[in-house]
Amino acid sequence: MSKFKSLLDAAKGKEPEPEKHELEVNQPQLVAEPEQPPKRGRPKGKRSHPDYEQVTAYIRKDTHRAAKIALLSESEGREFSELVQELLEQWLKART
Repeated sequence: MSKFKSLLDAAKGKEPEPEKHELEVNQPQLVAEPEQPPKRGRPKGKRSHPDYEQVTAYIRKDTHRAAKIALLSESEGREFSELVQELLEQWLKART
């Protein structure tokens, strides 16, 4: 029976037929967990992490370019923000 049968019957002026639940009574129903599709887009990162804050600093272009080249040539694959974090932590330790 179509799930729209009652709507069609009402439109035609017929009395809706009572639904039959033969399949539900005779066969056990297996409830399968629906698979969640993979999330689209970039994975969550520092932008959505509560321990990080985005800041802006003006540095010379040649310094920025040289730092990016040096970071790319490292085998560790450090990000620019990790370098800045490390340098700021060293500076704070040196002050105390």
